[in-house]
Amino acid sequence: MKHFASRTLIALAAVAFIGVAASASAHLLPPVNNTLAVKALFGFGEDKPAQPQVAQQYHVHDDDSFAKNTKVFSMMPYDKADLEFEFSLPNDWTSEEMITGQLQPGVMTVMGDVARFKSQMIGILQAKAAVEVLKIEHEMSAKHWLRQHMLASGYGLEGEVAEQGPRSASASYIIVRDSQTWYGYMGLRMSGNFAEIARFEVPLKLKNYLGYLQKKSVDSFRLLYPKEDAIEDQKVFTVVDCLKFNYPQSWTIASPDFKDMNRLSVTVQNLKPPKVVQGFIRFSCIRRGKSTDFMTEIEGLRKYLTENAGMALDIKKMLSSEKSEAYDRFLFSRYEVYDVQSKRNKAAATQELHAVLLGDKEWYVLIFLFTPKEASDLYTWARNLQTYKVIVKSIR
Repeated sequence: MKHFASRTLIALAAVAFIGVAASASAHLLPPVNNTLAVKALFGFGEDKPAQPQVAQQYHVHDDDSFAKNTKVFSMMPYDKADLEFEFSLPNDWTSEEMITGQLQPGVMTVMGDVARFKSQMIGILQAKAAVEVLKIEHEMSAKHWLRQHMLASGYGLEGEVAEQGPRSASASYIIVRDSQTWYGYMGLRMSGNFAEIARFEVPLKLKNYLGYLQKKSVDSFRLLYPKEDAIEDQKVFTVVDCLKFNYPQSWTIASPDFKDMNRLSVTVQNLKPPKVVQGFIRFSCIRRGKSTDFMTEIEGLRKYLTENAGMALDIKKMLSSEKSEAYDRFLFSRYEVYDVQSKRNKAAATQELHAVLLGDKEWYVLIFLFTPKEASDLYTWARNLQTYKVIVKSIR
């Protein structure tokens, strides 16, 4: 009897141990397929349907929990009111200001992080966020500036850069830092010639777990008193009695021709030192009269572009055609974009020709931009394109 009792106790202890071990390891096992049935220990008993696996959620996972469990972090970098920001993050995150004092004029063109934030430990991992301030040198839209900045800084862009307006954009990315792969989301806000960026990065394993919070926090980032000024200081140029326009000071006026007061022309150039033309915008103003008509002038522009020795372009195809953003003094307003290539160098990459065609009661105005394409020179293309749009919108 003693031997039998001893063997019984050992068997019961083994069964209990197996049950405890199974319970303890349950969190380490992958979820059971819900289409399968789970049987009792050793195959006895009735089949029981598996319980559905509920994915774990971070405590901030929807609009209601975001409102209840986050607070606004605010700061005024470099004591500049136009850089003051608000950034909503969970209540238990900690913050650290990275800079103090004022920005010294002309000393720094590229700054860096002005504030950093950290989450509490999530297991053995931790999420982080930061706000950085950078100086913008040339006219450029928020979307194109952010894309150029990310590619130049080593961020692996995920998808496309989303533009919320001319001064606001956002994008997701992958980056390897400190021997760890991070999934990030950043939002850009422009104020005058400053770019202020909020970044929120999580270890790649936490991408889905913190996905809602990451996007919601960055999208909440805002500047309280942003400057709406142009990025570069602007100059004004008047084309006799036809029109006047603003242009960035980094561009130069070239070849003004006002000999014939009925046919006026001027060029605005983007020059790379010493005198390499990286983009140029040409204005042609033709006074309306009995001997002029719009279609004849457009044909004259086409011949200038394709037959002039200085241009000699082969117009490959039209890329787009829409109403331009020119001032509403013009009765006719069109903006067209073309793929073009040099006739003299067939091996050269195609470039872009942007043409704005305007007409009012007194003048025909033809304005074209010749620029490298985005794929071959993103920064130059983005700079040329934004300058062109700024100039066209400024025409009075």
